[in-house]
Amino acid sequence: MRLAAPCRCVPVNSDVRFITIMPKERFMKFHIAVLTTAMLIFSSLAWSADNRRDGNWWLGQEKYVKNIYAIGFFDGMDLGNSFSYWKYVNGTKAQQGCSAQAVDSYREYSQTYFGNVTAGQLSDGLDSFYADYKNRRILVSNAVWLVANGIVGTPEEKLNKMIESWRKNSGN
Repeated sequence: MRLAAPCRCVPVNSDVRFITIMPKERFMKFHIAVLTTAMLIFSSLAWSADNRRDGNWWLGQEKYVKNIYAIGFFDGMDLGNSFSYWKYVNGTKAQQGCSAQAVDSYREYSQTYFGNVTAGQLSDGLDSFYADYKNRRILVSNAVWLVANGIVGTPEEKLNKMIESWRKNSGN
């Protein structure tokens, strides 16, 4: 048999009403639940506010996640290539000409910059790139371009100018 929570009389406007007093254990459990919920809400808000895929995000990932990301990046490039011309495959001659140029551009750039690059090499390059704290606000998708330029041997002076430009426009 369970006993009811203790009650006490409280006069309200010359009326006597009974209010339930929460036992101390239930009171503590209730407050812990409220605090835990508040912490989860605030931590998820903080996470979403800092969910930017830049160098700070990159450096916080495990090695295997970085490699998987690089593989997905390569697959995404191929899908993006397809998106660039699918709409115009059966279009006018002018549209088909533009779509052929887009495909040619993709082939040239992907072969030049990524033809012999592995996911591991790209991942290692991003690790090196983000080791410089000044590069950490550059988004990973943009840093891939800069790392690829470094891998293929873009002259250092030109590459440094490119990096400096991306730093200035990185959305600080």
